[in-house]
Amino acid sequence: MEENKQKESEAKQYVEDMQKSLETVTDPGLKKTLTRVMERLKEAPVEKDIEEFKKEVLKAPLKEEQKIFAFLPHQMAKTSIFFPMSDRELKEENRKIGRIEHETGWGRVVIEGVKLAIFEEDIFLVLMKIAKDRFRSDKNGHFIETSMQEIVNVLYGSSGYTKKSFERVERALDNFQLVRFELATFDWTKKGKERIKTEIKRSIGGIVQSYKYNKETKTLKIYFNPHFMAYFLESMLTNIDFSLRRRLKKDGSKALLRFLSTHRNPGEMHVLTVLNAINFNTNQPMFKLRQLFKAFLKELRQNGVLGTKTKLRKGDTVCFDVLPRKKELLD
Repeated sequence: MEENKQKESEAKQYVEDMQKSLETVTDPGLKKTLTRVMERLKEAPVEKDIEEFKKEVLKAPLKEEQKIFAFLPHQMAKTSIFFPMSDRELKEENRKIGRIEHETGWGRVVIEGVKLAIFEEDIFLVLMKIAKDRFRSDKNGHFIETSMQEIVNVLYGSSGYTKKSFERVERALDNFQLVRFELATFDWTKKGKERIKTEIKRSIGGIVQSYKYNKETKTLKIYFNPHFMAYFLESMLTNIDFSLRRRLKKDGSKALLRFLSTHRNPGEMHVLTVLNAINFNTNQPMFKLRQLFKAFLKELRQNGVLGTKTKLRKGDTVCFDVLPRKKELLD
């Protein structure tokens, strides 16, 4: 008898708690599930095991992940300073460079000091996202205050709180001080001397001027090169869906996603034109490049960026079937 009273009291309390929860739930799927479970629980015999209802709640649809958006200056999205690299190319000794000059149909980039990788572009995007809302200045320059936890949480989620992740961010900040780059853009629809006349050159210098990292509290104060920040703040910005980008496993897919974000109707292009535009190493056999490029297209199709009509055609051309993105509120 006492046991039945206990279960009845527990059931009543559970219903009351769920009623309170329903008042604050905005997700339609979860609200529907909770309402159904609550009504069933009211009618259930007292001996019904409440754990069964708890299990049903656990099966309720989760709220969709909050979209994370980051931003790049439009010129840097079209003519990037970041490179997809193989494991061999990623070795530190292979990344130190004297000078690289790389030209595509959309512009030219000149880089000195260090060759920046795609994972460093991920870190760069996170810093730019933070800077957009929390950019401040003092007598020493322009800075943001953040933490390793905040950066890696955007990069990888809470599972990214590892020593290796923190070291990777710190190394990227070091490399952002070493790199010096220039960007030149021009109207690629023009040719010869007419195209040269449209060139706009920006010599930026480094990205990060200095930083202070407290290894005990994991807090960071990052000072940016003022010329870079002036360039960033005055630029037209290209929106990057970072929630989508961090689901991609291949560096080439990430670089291709960035490239497509700057083209509303990319049209038909040669594979080498696209690979050069994303700074991919094209000094490889064509059969290998086709294989790699198909893998990038497949991953972007699987993640809803490209439609099934996107295919590599004869003559090594590709016509992109870019799917319209759902409208999302920026976080």
